[in-house]
Amino acid sequence: MSSRVNSNYQSFLAHTSPLVPVHYHSQPSGASSSSTVASGAEAKEVRRPHIVLGDIWSAYEEFSCYGNEVPLSLEGIDEDVTSYYAPTLSAMQIFTIKPFADDGGSSSRSSSIGANDSSSYLYFQYNELELPHERHPLTAKIELLAEQHSGLRSLTSSDLSPDSWLSIAWYPIYQIPSVKSLKKELSAAFLTYHKLKPDFPETFVEDDKKVKEKGKSSSEEEVVFPPFGAMTYKAVGKVWNMPWTSDHDDRDRHEKAASSWVEKLGFTHSDYMFFFKWKFYGNLRR
Repeated sequence: MSSRVNSNYQSFLAHTSPLVPVHYHSQPSGASSSSTVASGAEAKEVRRPHIVLGDIWSAYEEFSCYGNEVPLSLEGIDEDVTSYYAPTLSAMQIFTIKPFADDGGSSSRSSSIGANDSSSYLYFQYNELELPHERHPLTAKIELLAEQHSGLRSLTSSDLSPDSWLSIAWYPIYQIPSVKSLKKELSAAFLTYHKLKPDFPETFVEDDKKVKEKGKSSSEEEVVFPPFGAMTYKAVGKVWNMPWTSDHDDRDRHEKAASSWVEKLGFTHSDYMFFFKWKFYGNLRR
């Protein structure tokens, strides 16, 4: 059975959204433990979920080493074609809710980003300028950057402002089997945008008994790391605009989300500008 979803575009988004481990800060909720025992009430705890930035990079490690496989359904081809994409760091901004300094450094890098969000401080930002074939794989690039910016490994989503984000460029490297007749369509590249602070509840309460019955460690629970926005490059023809699907609307929605995000932050994203120009000048699209 094919593992793809409703369309090739949706398959790409689904297969480039890894699972990231969820961890928790636990603390008592309501009455103190002694008063709870005395009253015979059921003990409860508040569990605050968060993810660690280092776990995000680990989730992309296999993609970075071998390429990420995305199953595609192609017209006239009886079997699924698997296309492999190499991820590279395109851009990133990390804003913390309070000033954060790297080990042995100072907090001079931190600065408020505006009157409408005075609790956000810019810890780190990156904008890739190298040509795609000259870039380091995603996790290798992060390792290089983390040598001077330790927060790239240690910061958690609880430390971050909702303004924190990441953009990944995905370029095709090969397909199995190779389909020469669709060489142009299969040369499509993508730019995905991800929030570094997942949209899970800040707190939720569970009975202490239920937590013990689950018998799960925090690392056994995971959250999907999907894109909230995306741009396409050379995504032409029926391969990426499959009839009877929502491809056109989905792509338009993701492009608008990406555009609104970089505009909101006033960030000049080089890859975004390239993909944006291609949309209007590189090919005609309805």
